[in-house]
Amino acid sequence: MLAAMLERLGNIVMVLCRPKFPENIGAAARAVANMGLGGLRVVAPERPWPEPMTRLATEAGAGVLAAMGTFPGLAAALADCNLAIATTARQGRRRGRLTTPRQAAPQALLAAGQGRVALVFGPEDKGLNTGEVDLCGLTVCIPTDQASSLNLAQAVMVLAYELRQAALEGAGLAAGPGARPQPATLKDLEGLKSHLKQALVAIGSIPADNPDHFFRPFKAPLERGGITTREVRAWRGLARQILWLRGQIKD
Repeated sequence: MLAAMLERLGNIVMVLCRPKFPENIGAAARAVANMGLGGLRVVAPERPWPEPMTRLATEAGAGVLAAMGTFPGLAAALADCNLAIATTARQGRRRGRLTTPRQAAPQALLAAGQGRVALVFGPEDKGLNTGEVDLCGLTVCIPTDQASSLNLAQAVMVLAYELRQAALEGAGLAAGPGARPQPATLKDLEGLKSHLKQALVAIGSIPADNPDHFFRPFKAPLERGGITTREVRAWRGLARQILWLRGQIKD
């Protein structure tokens, strides 16, 4: 069981969105290697300078740095993931329901038993914007005392440690072969949300001039994790039927 939990860490990647400082990328690579995670991805890095990245990665993180993927946008970096977890230092209703790293780690490991999981970190000065948080199913806030935010590499290390600790404890997540249905990917989920939002606009449940804002209560339960590909197909079938009844699609 323990070996299986540790193997799941290999399905978890850290995603740095628009990082400003190459030193933080290197230090994050070292944390990924130290905790046995599955890799590092960067989205539109501002200064992808090899020397400071390599220096901070040290020999321990050199392999992670060499295999690091670079992407033009966050959606592309998450395309193959079944679950994405955003990190934020800001609280408020636009951030949605927040969880702690310790609470999120078992959920991430559970999802990692079925496919790729991403933990997403924003740039050092502003963090993730609302649109980027909306691409993720969970949002994590590291509890701090006086300073609300941490250095980017420190935040990566906190989440990486909690993931490994949850794996070492086993977390009661083992399941037999075929015990769980196929989870929906983020691409599946984004398609469902777009389709369902279109249907709700068609029947007047949400206004057409600001659908994203009024759709939030509808999409929140979909993003809490656990939705399967079969359930996505069922919900999209409902949306398709609504649009057909409203005359917006043909047979």
